[in-house]
Order: sequence, then C-alpha cells, then structure tokens
Amino acid sequence: MKKIIFVMTMLFVFISCTGKGESNSINPDDYNVIGEVINGVRVIDVEAYRFGFEPEYIVVNSGETVKLNLKTRDVPHGFMVEKLDINVSIDPGEINTVDFIAEKKGVYQFWCSVPCGSGHRSMEGFLIIK
Repeated sequence: MKKIIFVMTMLFVFISCTGKGESNSINPDDYNVIGEVINGVRVIDVEAYRFGFEPEYIVVNSGETVKLNLKTRDVPHGFMVEKLDINVSIDPGEINTVDFIAEKKGVYQFWCSVPCGSGHRSMEGFLIIK
C-alpha cells in the first residue's frame, strides 16, 4: 500500500511539473509585440520543428487581426491553442495559415497536436495578447 501511495505521489509531482501551468508566471509586459502589420493585419511566421516552435513566444496586441503562417522544417506537426479553438496540422513543404482576432488579453499556451517523436510532450509555446 505504501508503494502505491508513493508511486501515485510521484506521478502527481511529475505531472504537475510538466510546465502546463507556466503561463501563470508569464508577465506580458516582459515581451515585445512581434511580426509585421500588412494591410491592417499582424502577420507572424511560425516554424515548428522537433521539438519546439520558433518563435516560442508569439506576442500581439489586443484587438488586432492576426495571421499566423505555419510551416515545419522536418516532420508533420500541429499547432493547437485550445482556449482559442485553434487546431491546425502542418505538413512539410506547405504553409498553413491561421487567422483570428486577438480579442481577450491573456497568455495562451500552444503546443504540437500531432505526435512527432520522443520530445513531443515538451513541444509548446505561448501566445501573449497584450
């Protein structure tokens, strides 16, 4: 019984330390808005790779229309921002776009939604709406 409690406790600690709560510790004022405004739309190029995103922090202003140009440099990946109902597959050699209006200020975690190898679970970043 003690072993079961120990294993459950360790599992809880491991899951708690995966970084999923890190968005609470991000101060939007520490980051600058990125991308370029073209015809009133903030355009940002995002590249997925094993096992990360470039840029890792996507920073936009509240109220802006945003266009993300998504591509991958290696294998199929995904781009998911669950709280904004965004989930797009990204295939090698293609550029997929995501258009949205950055309505609500906050920090939103994004991650790869397509299993891409052993480091898949750590493939994440943050969308910051200032």
